[in-house]
Amino acid sequence: MRLRILDNDVTIGEAIADTYRADLLYRGIGDGRHGFEFSIVGGLSPLLRHVIRVQRAIDGQDLPKSPWMLDAAPLAMTAPTATVAALIGHLDLATRDRIAGWAQDAADPDTPVGLQIIDNGLPIARVLANRGRADLADAGIGNGRHAFDLVIPGGLSPLSRHVVQVQREADGAELPGSPAVIEAANAFDASLQQTVANAVAAVSADDDGDRVLSFILQQADRLLQQRADAEAQRIDRLAHREFHRRWGPLVEAAAGPAGTADGLADNAKAPALRALVIDERLPVAGRDAGSQAILSHMRALQHLGYAITFVAADELAPAAAATLEATGVTCCAAPFYAGVEDVLRRQADCFDVVYLHRVSIATRYLGLARRYMPRARILYSVADLHHVRLERQAAVEARPELLAVSRRVRLEESVAAWSADAVITHSAEEAETLGRLVPEATVYRVPWQVPERTASAPFSARAGVAFVGSYAHTPNVDAACWLVEAVMPLVWQTDPDIECLLVGSDMPEAIRILARPGVLVLSHVAELGDLFDRVRLTVAPLRYGAGIKGKVLESFASGVPCVMSPIAAEGMGLPESLLALVGEDASALAALICRLHRDADAHRKAARAGRELIHENHGETSVTAALQAAIVGRKSAAHSAKPRARTTAA
Repeated sequence: MRLRILDNDVTIGEAIADTYRADLLYRGIGDGRHGFEFSIVGGLSPLLRHVIRVQRAIDGQDLPKSPWMLDAAPLAMTAPTATVAALIGHLDLATRDRIAGWAQDAADPDTPVGLQIIDNGLPIARVLANRGRADLADAGIGNGRHAFDLVIPGGLSPLSRHVVQVQREADGAELPGSPAVIEAANAFDASLQQTVANAVAAVSADDDGDRVLSFILQQADRLLQQRADAEAQRIDRLAHREFHRRWGPLVEAAAGPAGTADGLADNAKAPALRALVIDERLPVAGRDAGSQAILSHMRALQHLGYAITFVAADELAPAAAATLEATGVTCCAAPFYAGVEDVLRRQADCFDVVYLHRVSIATRYLGLARRYMPRARILYSVADLHHVRLERQAAVEARPELLAVSRRVRLEESVAAWSADAVITHSAEEAETLGRLVPEATVYRVPWQVPERTASAPFSARAGVAFVGSYAHTPNVDAACWLVEAVMPLVWQTDPDIECLLVGSDMPEAIRILARPGVLVLSHVAELGDLFDRVRLTVAPLRYGAGIKGKVLESFASGVPCVMSPIAAEGMGLPESLLALVGEDASALAALICRLHRDADAHRKAARAGRELIHENHGETSVTAALQAAIVGRKSAAHSAKPRARTTAA
């Protein structure tokens, strides 16, 4: 049998019970080879009390008569005598691991002083003050060899308060600076960390390691849940629900039509509203329209009184969340959460709204959100209808295989729209499409805020045309190539001096090689405002795509007209003055570019119309009101909404 030996619950070794003993054989205990003996190199400290345990290694069962107690060797405290010679020195340092200082006998200054170390009234060590210290020698204190420095093996327990005294052993005289008080650790400080580390390091056997690991993981899970409960205000929420379950009708009756009942009002206060927002990646301002939309909607939720928690399903690195957290958003990231499901499970039933951005997120997590958040209103934000974009791409690129993908995505988008409490889209056309595909869906058109910007350069100080977009988005790559190869040559036939700028993030080599005379490839620009002050107009020659185009809106907000293809103009509800900027083909786009680049009056009218569109449809007030309607289920003429029965988990 394999045995484990522990001293004060710390494993100090193992033994095998296979030693032959005649007395066991005489008593008929097997073949007598069941004895064991374990020697401790250096022995155990006589200054400490030891609790010796012998356990069967396989399951931790104690041997009969285990534990065995070994009391500390008597180390009597020395009572102070009636006449005590002066003790010079000082207790300089007292920690859980180390006690240091210096001592000198005034009556016999050259003889080292024997000292006794006492912890909470019990002597724990003896030490001789005979170590050399240069500062003592420099100060003329004897020969300088009057210091002591005691390292406490294993250290004092961080879980209890310690009163450490240093006394002269001969007569009990107290050293100046003694006693020193070491308070118990009230947090997971360095000493407590070291204690835990020492305990883990003492684990040697595989079986014991599994038990210790299981225990540590249980405690870690407990701490993680405590953290999640505090973040979710779980106790306050449960108390509020229980209060209203019991007293809600009485509170309403006592409050009456004019106010609240003073006696019950405080107890009736609800915890803060909370919204969980889920996307694939952390949003970055200016990177893409999806980021702009979700950042705007989170600000709108904050204006509506919601505390926002954000989780990026595919990007859990905590360092990347600092910028978002600076806006007051709580980010769930590693190592505290392993993923979206971990957030939903740990904070179950503690969100009032769950906002799922994009079909990929809705497909993965809508069912889980419904399971863990049965009381929450679940919003599915479309961003754009992917199946529409794929259908158009298949037609433009003559790729029939994309049609099969489009049909699968259409099914996913339809199921998500049917399953959510409300569907959010930015485009009127997409709202109509969803209404035809899923008549039971409740669809709301919610724009995102686009800040207006004052232009700093006059028409005469500008030149050129720019295409701006994220090139991680396939339609933008196609549009940039088509612009340079089909549209700009027609422009240069009329005005060879018009320069084309290609700007955007995630630029692939296919875009970089478009650089040539008349085409400037700038890649990512940190401040788009500088670009908008440089060019006379922008162009969005998209041949396929879906949803609202964010860079078109930003161009309008900066007072820069944008020449658009029908796909780029889709869904924005453009007035007649801006519909005039839409060109059906390359020649029409080229003609519009040339006209707006040379005609200051036409440019001014288009710029004013673009600003008016942004002011009316993409202001903060409009966004907040539209999002509130989606949350509370309020219908208006702008919303396609039909009620349907729904069964949720109770």
